[in-house]
Amino acid sequence: MDDATERAFDDQMMRRCFALAMQSAEQGEYPYGAVIVHKGKIVAESINRVAHEHDVTRHAEVVAISEAQKAIGGTDLDGCTIYANVEPCAFCSYAIRETRIAKVVYATSSPIMGGKSRWNILADRKLSETIPEVFAPPPVIVADFLCEEAAVTLRKSAPITWAFMHKGGVLDTRLQRVTDAEHPHLGKAYRPSRLAIVKERVMRVLRTKVFDRFGRGGDGDGVRR
Repeated sequence: MDDATERAFDDQMMRRCFALAMQSAEQGEYPYGAVIVHKGKIVAESINRVAHEHDVTRHAEVVAISEAQKAIGGTDLDGCTIYANVEPCAFCSYAIRETRIAKVVYATSSPIMGGKSRWNILADRKLSETIPEVFAPPPVIVADFLCEEAAVTLRKSAPITWAFMHKGGVLDTRLQRVTDAEHPHLGKAYRPSRLAIVKERVMRVLRTKVFDRFGRGGDGDGVRR
């Protein structure tokens, strides 16, 4: 997939997140939505479900991750991309890292709760360097993607929530335009050395074929890139 095609697809999936976020707000939830894609196809999507299920762990990203694992029949989401209209929190970011999602795209940054902006779980290399049996290297991160449109959508779908978050600085709701050059999938992604690539390929096989059999119920048939 070339850069222009990838950008167009990211646009489409993020706008799907916006629609889910609006649906979430209409159903009395916080205005969050998440979509997980593998090889150009949606494998799972969700709104927030905390209020529905009276369970604070049912964030949109976590629900989508749970559904994606059921859809593929395993815990390994290597090769998948997750889209979210708001930066995943620390809780969701850890789930993203442990399921080895390869790419994370979000629209609105969260300097208070963000899993990259505040806690840097998404980009932390110590996890994969220390426990490569479990954690893959950090995913490609595309931050502030369609952030201007996201802010407009959030304000429209949940004006009270937007006002609260904007005033408290919970979300970065500034109307700002991020240029194409700032997006990792258009040239700024971390580029590992050739040796690091080879090591990761070997470790990827070991994770799914060997290590995932212990404590993860793995059968060696995880999602492949």
